Amino acid sequence: MACVETYLTLRIFSESMHPDEISLILGIDPTVAKPRDSNSKYRPRRETNFWGWETKSCDSTDNLDHIKKVIELLTGREDRLDKLRALGCELDLYSYWVGDGQGGPSLDIATMRSLCNLGLEIGWDTYFRKDDE
Repeated sequence: MACVETYLTLRIFSESMHPDEISLILGIDPTVAKPRDSNSKYRPRRETNFWGWETKSCDSTDNLDHIKKVIELLTGREDRLDKLRALGCELDLYSYWVGDGQGGPSLDIATMRSLCNLGLEIGWDTYFRKDDE
């Protein structure tokens, strides 16, 4: 793998629940939270509340380490995730990944099973550095 930088964000979006309410149900404090802002010029900030937990403190360039960190955080909280979904929240994982050569992020079977058990989809925002950067 040719990763030079990566981190993962557990994202929770809600049209009706303030990030503080999401924290109470989940039992985890966010690393980033943005309440709905009807005055924002940006549509997503006007329409949804955002709660996020990032793995920026993990200095590994292996995306599996970041995913496993979130899995460890959420294991045992499956009922809380289901409650958030029942209350209209949308949950997913999104990974920032920067590479400098061939290769890319990957998932192993155990990690895929864990993500399925938590009901979480994952996506990647990938970038590739040029040799002269």
